[in-house]
Amino acid sequence: MSLFGDVLTNFLKFGVRATAAALLALLAAACAAPGGMPSSEGETARAAVLARADGRGAALVHGDMDAAYAFLTEGSKSVITLENFKRRMTMVPFTAYRIDDASCAAESCTVHAKLTYNHRLIKGVTTPITETWVRERGQFYFVFPPI
Repeated sequence: MSLFGDVLTNFLKFGVRATAAALLALLAAACAAPGGMPSSEGETARAAVLARADGRGAALVHGDMDAAYAFLTEGSKSVITLENFKRRMTMVPFTAYRIDDASCAAESCTVHAKLTYNHRLIKGVTTPITETWVRERGQFYFVFPPI
């Protein structure tokens, strides 16, 4: 082979190795970054908590406090009774619930949402809320915030 052929062959071998190394480094960086690459388990948990949060939000908007109470963790239910929950949650009528985002880590998820309600003086007040959901008995439940 000519000198030019040897140089070209070595350059191509180096180029393939360099490209492979760069792709491997990029992949490793993506896995190490916060959030990393989406895992099927994480996406499954996120989808499950989004469905549960949406169900709880619908129950609140429709005034079905028995159904909304059923979404609470066992620990939350030990702190707030159904009667107290109903009294607190019906002080202002909820008119809308919209989920903005959710993220999961291990056995818990955080849901960022907006809750719209009618205050006695102002109609259509929208408040951003951050909800914590934990896995109990194979399903996600809402952690009622401390009083």
